[in-house]
Amino acid sequence: MDGMRWQYIDDEFASTPNLDSIARTGVTAKFIKTVVPSKTWPNHHSFLTGLYPESHGIVSNKFWDPVYQEKFVLDYDCANYDSKFYSAAEPIWLTLQKSSERSAVYFWPGFAAYSEKPTFYEKPATCPVNCSDVNPKDLANMRNTTRSGWPPYIHCMVNHSEPSQQRIDKIMSWLKSDTPPRFVALYIEQPDSTGHGFGIITQQYKDAMEAVDRDTVGYLMNSLKNANLFDKVNVIFVSDHSMTNTSSARQIFLEDYINLDEFQLVEGGAVGHIWAADEKIDEIYQNLTRANSPYMAVYKKENIPDEYHWKHNRRIPPIFIDPAVGWVIRRSRAKGDHGWPAIKSKSYSVFFAHGPAFQKGLEVSPFNTVDLYPLMCKLLGIMPQPNNGSLEDVKMMLKEYAQPASKPTTKGAASTCQSRAPIILMALTMTFFIRTAGCYGLQ
Repeated sequence: MDGMRWQYIDDEFASTPNLDSIARTGVTAKFIKTVVPSKTWPNHHSFLTGLYPESHGIVSNKFWDPVYQEKFVLDYDCANYDSKFYSAAEPIWLTLQKSSERSAVYFWPGFAAYSEKPTFYEKPATCPVNCSDVNPKDLANMRNTTRSGWPPYIHCMVNHSEPSQQRIDKIMSWLKSDTPPRFVALYIEQPDSTGHGFGIITQQYKDAMEAVDRDTVGYLMNSLKNANLFDKVNVIFVSDHSMTNTSSARQIFLEDYINLDEFQLVEGGAVGHIWAADEKIDEIYQNLTRANSPYMAVYKKENIPDEYHWKHNRRIPPIFIDPAVGWVIRRSRAKGDHGWPAIKSKSYSVFFAHGPAFQKGLEVSPFNTVDLYPLMCKLLGIMPQPNNGSLEDVKMMLKEYAQPASKPTTKGAASTCQSRAPIILMALTMTFFIRTAGCYGLQ
């Protein structure tokens, strides 16, 4: 669930009876510590790889690659369908398929960049531009012209107006087929888009959270019940990040400190990524630090805090501006946002899990986003790729690690069943992972 604020579940800001029910009958965590930056693309890639952004390479929603001399732009852009930007890491669905298993993906950020596609996936609704015919060096001009018209996209776009129930109906059809997938990843963009438009302390955001609980979480769980899969599927719900209110009064304009002609702000907002000619870096850095603003910290790449895990990659900018929580970076003067490091902004995400592999009524301590990957590999019975996660930090939520130890079962029966259980990973802007586990009609 993209952009669902973890405190609002705990503080009863909105009515979420379906998530509340899952918390009572499954596992929940106080929160998940998201990766830096707390943006959609890097967090979703960390979910599927167990790597921090400095390792998997998707270091933000937008970034510059100094080797390719190209800018990556999220969403419906040719760059997002270019495999070279994703080549540093293998997502879990692809690892699973290399084990001769089936996977399914619905609207998951970045999945279409891989040459091998999921067994089941939803194709984009329309593709106004064929990226294979586009020189990457021409993308900058294309972005400027295309986004000023309609549709404001380059390359393919999915149908975000499609109701979440329709998306769930599609993945249920895959799960009930004669050859069901072992792993399903589904992305839902609410309540993030509402939070960006109206802010988070609003009736609109509250309504969006309640709609997600009713029309996505509730609908999915009822669909599993109706298909006799409710007790045979492991479901995990998480969000990729939280949100924080901003205002027009809390803006930092870079034109007040540095010459606009001497740098590129590759990404602004809750972060500031500054690229410039090598001979200008020191001057720009000195001018920014000389401002002595209490509302922004300025780092050269080599001095970015180690705990951010956001330093050792060529795509990290030479100058990083880290604004105070609630403040945003703007190039010049011309509602809700996210991207501030979760360490200081508490832009954490939610976690709920339910199914035969999980304990009941258990609340676990906060853990890291990257820890979900080894947990999913454990549930799927596959060997993880090298990753930054720790199964040790999350295994206590599984029944097999419960204390005191449960009674032994008949050899082979339960363990074989569970090892064949599919996983559904659902991402909402509050991001949800839904995993299915359990034996249902597997021959």
